[in-house]
Amino acid sequence: MFAAQLVNQKFYGRTFMRSILLFPYVGPVVALAYTWTLLLDPNSGTINSLLVNYGVIEKPINLLGQKYLIVNILGFELKLRLALTTVIFFEIWRYFPLAFLFILARLQAIPKDLYEAADVDGAGPFRKFFYITLPQITAILSILFMIRFIWNFNKFEDIFLLTGGASGTLTLPISVYQQGFAVSNIGMGSAVSIVIVLLLISFMIIYFKLIGKKANEI
Repeated sequence: MFAAQLVNQKFYGRTFMRSILLFPYVGPVVALAYTWTLLLDPNSGTINSLLVNYGVIEKPINLLGQKYLIVNILGFELKLRLALTTVIFFEIWRYFPLAFLFILARLQAIPKDLYEAADVDGAGPFRKFFYITLPQITAILSILFMIRFIWNFNKFEDIFLLTGGASGTLTLPISVYQQGFAVSNIGMGSAVSIVIVLLLISFMIIYFKLIGKKANEI
């Protein structure tokens, strides 16, 4: 939302900036996942080398192969999900342009008269955002939530290319693949597939009963 607000303004190089922001989404997932794997490699990866050279960490960390990372903060030990968090950051980076495009398109469709009337009434930037912009894009945010939830629930290729489902990143679609093709357990793979379908149907019912209804009213 913040990026869409920025590039919705007029400035030099706006078209170039928009194309840069779209790159993670239009790039081939195999190439992007392979690049991330090389960058995060604990032995020869650029990220670990920089962190070690600048003294941020003492030794390289296997960001995609280590399940947990123990962090000591003020005497308290925190157990962080390392590989899963890294995969989540990859997903955020890769699919950020989709939400950015949806929101930007809706922002450009908002009538300028609303903002001009708000200027006449003396409304500031925050009041314009909360009383004009946010209500206008609520329906788009609702649709984005639905789309991204379904896609993330069915996510396979990104996680499979990054970790193969290891180190605490096993998802239901990867479990279906492993049961059906890796160990040839067709029955278990089919059962997990049915569970995925039932969960998604339940989500869609809840969405259209609650969130979708409110979005349509707006």
